[in-house]
This record gives sequence, C-alpha cells and structure tokens, in this order.
Amino acid sequence: MRNPITIAALAAMTMAAGMASAQTVNVNILVDEPVLAPGDSTTVTLEIAFTTADYAVAGIATSLLADSTNDVSGAWSDWQLVAPMNGPGTTAGAPDGMGSVTGILAGQLNFPPAMIYSAPQNPIAFWQATFTAPSDTGGFFVDLSTDTSRLDMYPSRMSSLSESRLDMVVEGSERLFLVPAPASGALLLLGLGAAARRRR
Repeated sequence: MRNPITIAALAAMTMAAGMASAQTVNVNILVDEPVLAPGDSTTVTLEIAFTTADYAVAGIATSLLADSTNDVSGAWSDWQLVAPMNGPGTTAGAPDGMGSVTGILAGQLNFPPAMIYSAPQNPIAFWQATFTAPSDTGGFFVDLSTDTSRLDMYPSRMSSLSESRLDMVVEGSERLFLVPAPASGALLLLGLGAAARRRR
C-alpha cells in the first residue's frame, strides 16, 4: 500500500511531466487582410510565441511556404526582418520563384559580459512582407505555412549561449482567399449598403 506522501510525489511528477510536454514555441503567421481582390495587398508578419521558461528568442531559420493551384510567384514585395530580430548574420530570405519565401534567418544577440541583452518580448515579430494578389485573380486560395529547421532560445538573461527548442516548435498556418473582381465589387456594394442603413 502506498502512503499519502508517495502518492503526492507521484502526482507532482506526473503534473510536472505534463507541463513540460505542453511547452511549445509557436511560429505564427499573421495576415492583416486574408480576403483579397485582384491587385489588393496585405501585410504578412511572422512571429514567435513561447510557453517555455526561457528568457528570449535567440534565432530562427525558417521558410514561408505558399501552396496554391494558381501562380503567385510574383506576389511578394518589401520583405524584411523586424528589429530587434535583425541582428548580425541574419537575412530576410528571398522569394523562390514559385510563391514561397525561403532562407529566412532571424536572430538577436544576448551577451551579458558586454552588457548586451536581447529583447525578451513574447510574442516577438521577426519578419514582414507585402503579399499582392495577381491582377488576374479568379477565385482561389493560398495556404501559407512555415517550415522551420532551427529555433534557439536563451534560457536566462545571463546566458550567452542559446539552446535548441526545435523539438517544441509548432509550425504556423494561414489561408489567403483571392476572390475575382466582380465578387469584390459585390462585397463593396453590400458594405456600402450596410453603412447607409446604419446612418439612417
């Protein structure tokens, strides 16, 4: 027969294991406007949000994949890293000619001996770009997802060395809806009608 202390210890160990397994580092895709008519643009932002006990994000190597049956190869412009995740040795990547952006490498430095500390924001944005719907858009969607090959965290404010959290990464996903011009016009008329009714 187990005594109450043993049972309590087992329960605490089980709870700690459950909490550890629930720790994640999410790579999120944020889209300002997910429904686009031909020629419309929206801002797409990548960010990291973590539930670990780490101090700050050290760095990430990822790609933003775009899966669509239609050609969106020229959709990206103004891609850039977001400060402070634009530290030494980083790059905003580049479109691959098929609709995705590959080779994104973002990060920041934490070096306490020189009194250099990384920003501990959580979540923290690290990349941003403009997505413009093709001018011949005809009613389709684009599935965006991330493919992360490296993600490191600083475990504490006083740590100059980062640790991998790749096994805790939850990849981001988002969908853009590209609608034909007549549909967008109809949506605009509906919106104007609703606005006029509200004014009365």
